[in-house]
Amino acid sequence: MALYEDIEIEQGSTFRYLVNLTSNDGSTYDLSGHTFAAQVKKNYASSSVTATFTAETTTNAGQIRLSLTDEQTALIKAGRYVFDVLIQNDAGEKYRVIEGIVTVSPSVTSM
Repeated sequence: MALYEDIEIEQGSTFRYLVNLTSNDGSTYDLSGHTFAAQVKKNYASSSVTATFTAETTTNAGQIRLSLTDEQTALIKAGRYVFDVLIQNDAGEKYRVIEGIVTVSPSVTSM
C-alpha cells in the first residue's frame, strides 16, 4: 500500500521533496536498479499531465528526491491536484510508493 502525503508547491519557486522508503521490516529500502516516475494531474481521471517531477535517488538509502524547476511551477495554475510516484525494479515489477494531494499556492512576486 502506498504512503499518503499532502504536499504544497509554491507557484514560481523551485520545488524539492524527499520521499523516504522503508521495507516492511523497517529497514531502509534498497533502490539500486530501480527507475522512478512521478506526475501531477488535476484529478485521478484526468488524461492530461499537469507536471512531471524529476524523480531520482542519489544513494541507495531509500530516498527519492522529487523536484520541479521554478519555470515548471510557474506554469501550474493555483489550486488542488493529485500526484503519485511509481517505482519499477529490475524484474519489471511496478509499485506505487506514495500518493496524495498537491496544493499549488499562487505567486505574487516574479523575478
